[in-house]
Amino acid sequence: MFRLSNKASTVISIVLIFLLLGALGFLVYWLPDVTESLINAADNLGNRISITEAGRRWVLIDAYLMVAVAVVAVILMFFVLRAVLMERIFTASATRLIGAVSLCCFAEGVLFAAIGVWFQLAFAAAVAACFVGLCLRVVKNVIEEATRIKSENDFTI
Repeated sequence: MFRLSNKASTVISIVLIFLLLGALGFLVYWLPDVTESLINAADNLGNRISITEAGRRWVLIDAYLMVAVAVVAVILMFFVLRAVLMERIFTASATRLIGAVSLCCFAEGVLFAAIGVWFQLAFAAAVAACFVGLCLRVVKNVIEEATRIKSENDFTI
């Protein structure tokens, strides 16, 4: 079976991060049109018929906040991958970075829940984002404990 080396896999992930940052940059430009299209889309889910002008503005602001949080999370993931490339994953700074990405996921969950009044499927996205945040929290705690054990072992002769 074909298997990539860890370094190659990490480099591919970094390339994907830059592609995602580029996609988020393009999304910022088209976000008003995208949110307007979503608000005007005909479906049987949601209460978008009753959305006011202020509600439309709130959806757009919420969408911009989602993109901003996503950009922060992607940049933090870049720094985590950089730590992996430098073989410095079992450090306090790496665990803080993973914890920060986790908090970004929770923030995305809150932002999705905020538009759930009009887009009920946003509640599903909110739960998914919070689940990913919780998974990252667990990974952060595991790496934090491994870092502590590694630190103790480094002092053992």
